[in-house]
Amino acid sequence: MVTRHSGKSREVARYARYRGLYARVARRLGVDRSYVSRVARGERRSKRVEEALRAELKRIRSL
Repeated sequence: MVTRHSGKSREVARYARYRGLYARVARRLGVDRSYVSRVARGERRSKRVEEALRAELKRIRSL
């Protein structure tokens, strides 16, 4: 029997990779997760956080 994932479960699996993104970046940089979230939303500016977010997103996409 071949089991196929429904489109919905594949989408959930894809988004699960992003879970904890802000926390991982915050831990790596030694800042608060909420600060990383604010930078991601454009409420704050930090080149260092923006670069770390880009690098983590690139890493996730390569999985």
